[in-house]
Amino acid sequence: MDYDEAKYQLRLHAGVIDAARGEWILDDGFLTSLRPYRGLQEKNLHQVMEALLIVGERIHRDSQIDRDLISTVWSMCWYARIWGLNPDGMLQRNSLITANDITRLELSIGTVEQTALSLLEGQPPHFAVYHYAQYIVAAGWWVNIEFFIPLMGRAVSDPHVGSAIEMILRALGKLGGLAKAVLPTLHEALLRTYSWNNPEFETLANVEACTKSVRASIQKAIQAIEGK
Repeated sequence: MDYDEAKYQLRLHAGVIDAARGEWILDDGFLTSLRPYRGLQEKNLHQVMEALLIVGERIHRDSQIDRDLISTVWSMCWYARIWGLNPDGMLQRNSLITANDITRLELSIGTVEQTALSLLEGQPPHFAVYHYAQYIVAAGWWVNIEFFIPLMGRAVSDPHVGSAIEMILRALGKLGGLAKAVLPTLHEALLRTYSWNNPEFETLANVEACTKSVRASIQKAIQAIEGK
């Protein structure tokens, strides 16, 4: 997908009415599946995250923000929150959603919101993918995982990612053999040193401890991917 296609996908998930039919064009999307309630569908979070990280390259790069895009993402999360997570919202008030699905919906909304905020703060998509890595560790992935793996690999290779690398390594390890394309990147990452402190507060002991911890996480991810 390019920017325009990804933006349109987000709009569909937030709700676009077909004027002729008077119905949602995408009636089982992230927000549209909540009204009327059709149950949570795992694919929606992953489709939204792919589209969000695609448009995120422009959000990160450009000084001017696409107001329509931000309104789309904000409204999708806001309405999902008040419809599904608010105890007085229509889903809980009418006993349409289970406790487990409330937890899942909250995790999905939070993942989208945190990713959007990271992009608005100027982080590139391979930084913002950290939040999706958290989701993978907590709940798993979907069939479009091949889109996210190169972003996570790029994060591992970027020395400025910082402590977020630990969560990304956990996600890659959980993916196992699906993430084999990043093995060369992981082996290269074993050769670097790591530290999260400001240079003026850095000590050799801090660098050694941080490097030891990250290298152990890298080795664990490599072993999981290689099936050892």
